[in-house]
Amino acid sequence: MPLIRLECSETSLPEELPASLESARDVFVDANAVDFELEANLCPRLAADLPFFALPEQQLLAYEKHRETSELGHIFRIANGLHDHIDAVVMTGSGGGFLGARAIAAACCDPFHNETTRAARGSKPRIYFAGDDLDNDQLQSLIGRLSAGGYGDGVADRTWAIIAADAAGRSDSPRYVLNHLVETLISNTPSIAPELRARLVTAIGPVHSLSGGPIAQRLASHGFDQSLRVPDSIENRSSVFTPLGLLSSAFLGLDCIQLLVGAAAINENFRKEPFERNLVLRFVAANRAAATGDDRSAECKRLSAWWARSLTGFQDWLQCLHPHHWPIDVATEFGRSVLNEQLESGCLRGEPLVCNHVDVAAIRTDPLPVTPENPLRRGDDSQSVRQTQQHIAATIDQQLADVGIRQNRITLPVLDTHSLGQWMQLMMLAAAIESRLNTDAPSHDTKSIPTDGSANPRM
Repeated sequence: MPLIRLECSETSLPEELPASLESARDVFVDANAVDFELEANLCPRLAADLPFFALPEQQLLAYEKHRETSELGHIFRIANGLHDHIDAVVMTGSGGGFLGARAIAAACCDPFHNETTRAARGSKPRIYFAGDDLDNDQLQSLIGRLSAGGYGDGVADRTWAIIAADAAGRSDSPRYVLNHLVETLISNTPSIAPELRARLVTAIGPVHSLSGGPIAQRLASHGFDQSLRVPDSIENRSSVFTPLGLLSSAFLGLDCIQLLVGAAAINENFRKEPFERNLVLRFVAANRAAATGDDRSAECKRLSAWWARSLTGFQDWLQCLHPHHWPIDVATEFGRSVLNEQLESGCLRGEPLVCNHVDVAAIRTDPLPVTPENPLRRGDDSQSVRQTQQHIAATIDQQLADVGIRQNRITLPVLDTHSLGQWMQLMMLAAAIESRLNTDAPSHDTKSIPTDGSANPRM
């Protein structure tokens, strides 16, 4: 399958930056390398010290070797084993894994997934995400919706499940959301067989917390002891390819294997390719090179333009991943007005800015005409909604360029789990490399060199 496409508007880079990036890459790869020829590194369950960089390959190889007893095998067993018995699943938690899981669901599912019938969903459950910060009214509404059941009158329509995520294993996080949901689930399922009820709640957390953490203890007191692992070594923000991001996807019938295969493809590109063909390094360079003068190698404040609107759920995930990601979406009129106000007020004077456009090459449904009474002619979609949006995007490109904002464009081939796996791994690796560059305090030499033609300059 093709890799995602990265086009950068930057035509020159600080002379030392490509070499610095390749050096940072080499150090990172050496520090996080895992030898999968060793039997110990292909253990069925996720090891406590596994780095996020190795997650895609380790889980794919462990599943190939161990099948049902691997971490991925347990994920599939839990999700597939409940499809016929439940009509909804709610995930509780916070942080990168939780936000990533929510964004994957929003990107891959029909926007009105929860409103369709059980048959239309292929018996896949409705899904809800309950952050640790729900207030009283939100929690009451969620409890009411789950208790009301689905759109049919079967036993499965009245039964639901919980994914209890505890990415950090913290004891200070509020537990009232999970506590109320567990009590509601128990009261909603008085006649469910004990063996089935025990499978309705799955705890996901660090290896060290699953046996004695606050969530595990709470669930065990009610007879729920089903759990999945997150390596202790993985930061919350980089945990989306652990069960935190995979179990909810499996419940929805999404292709988790391809999600990991896509991430592994980016790992391969990152490990082996030189700067000119390395997606991660070029993305990092393009986002740092937008600075000027003495800050030429510094990080920039980042804007986004989500032209594929199903991807807007990743805005929160990116903010969790990278502190310089600014929650302004210039694909929307509101986002552009906020940016204009900031520019006109002088609040951004001297701030290096870069905008990362994110789009998908192929739409999933038939193109609609802008005017319903004028249907599209075969082979001609020039008057389609899609083409109109692309014209708007080109106009915004020019407007941003006119005020000196650098731009990059990331294009996913299609909106599927393979492409999402690529994009998310690219973003996590870019954040890791930038963190290393910041720690190493790069120089501020302002001499520049042209980039290779493969950088596909847009401006």
